[in-house]
Amino acid sequence: MTTAHQLVEAFAGEQQRLLVEIKEIDLLVESTKTEVDRLKAREEQARARLDEARLDPSRATPEEVFAAADEHGTAIARRTTMEGQLGQLQAKRGLLERVRVLIEQAARQLREQEPAPAEPAAVAAADGSRVLLAVVETQEEERRRIARQVHDGPAQAMANVVLQSEISERLYDTDRDRSHAELAALRQMVNKTLQELRSFIFELRPMILDDLGLVPTLRRYVQTLIEKHKVRIDLSSNGRDRRLPPDSEIAIFRLIQDSLIERIEKGQARQIALALDWKDESLDIALQSDGRELPADGELTSGLRRSERVALLRGTFDQMVRPDGQVVLEVTMPVRPAPQLIS
Repeated sequence: MTTAHQLVEAFAGEQQRLLVEIKEIDLLVESTKTEVDRLKAREEQARARLDEARLDPSRATPEEVFAAADEHGTAIARRTTMEGQLGQLQAKRGLLERVRVLIEQAARQLREQEPAPAEPAAVAAADGSRVLLAVVETQEEERRRIARQVHDGPAQAMANVVLQSEISERLYDTDRDRSHAELAALRQMVNKTLQELRSFIFELRPMILDDLGLVPTLRRYVQTLIEKHKVRIDLSSNGRDRRLPPDSEIAIFRLIQDSLIERIEKGQARQIALALDWKDESLDIALQSDGRELPADGELTSGLRRSERVALLRGTFDQMVRPDGQVVLEVTMPVRPAPQLIS
């Protein structure tokens, strides 16, 4: 049996590993900040050239206006991409630092606690659960940040490209039929990109989960999977749909999201049935699909195992393969009662 002293030593080793990784990320953050500053200066220069071409169109040829607009758009895209990388590095550093602090606190508690039979294992399990919960919470915070960043960055940049194309269309006075056709195609491409960005934002952090709850969010998410992967997914919800505490709703959504992606991308499933059975004090989830059988407790796309996802919900799960080849995953978890109904 693992002793408290052994656990403290293991925690110390993990802390050292985290400190090394944090230092490496700090170096990357500094170099990325320098690159962002350089790209901002380049963007400002390109913007100045574009403004100069706009102020007096008679002194700039249509080709020069297009070139200035293209250079400015490219500068925005590169700067936005680099800022996104910077944000991811900073978020990862924050995550590692938070985990390091939690490990340090867990080690301190173990050192201060008097040895008792069977106690170290219980303490280790409790500390491990707290660390795991902190990791998941930090991941959710990072998803919110990235969602806001994509919305305020690339999405706005694409909208600006649409505006620039309209301005260029008015300036471009030669071969109008061709210019109109090319600009119309450009707008279609940008609009498609905007739709993809909105879909990306939804996958990172579905805002309607906070507003409408679990079932409406799942309906919309299932529809995006159908359109993206060309699969059939039947979603049913039996019983009284109701709002749950925010931490429960996001944990259940991530469990279902990970399981669906696992069945589609790893299991090559083409037909899936997802059923939610609401009871007074529990929620049963059944996921049935064709495709290949996968490990019941494999690592999901989020990096967590299914057992870890279910443990956060204090639930149980079971996976089986029926004689007809259908893979069935069943999850049961307690839910705190909430009187509010989802219409």
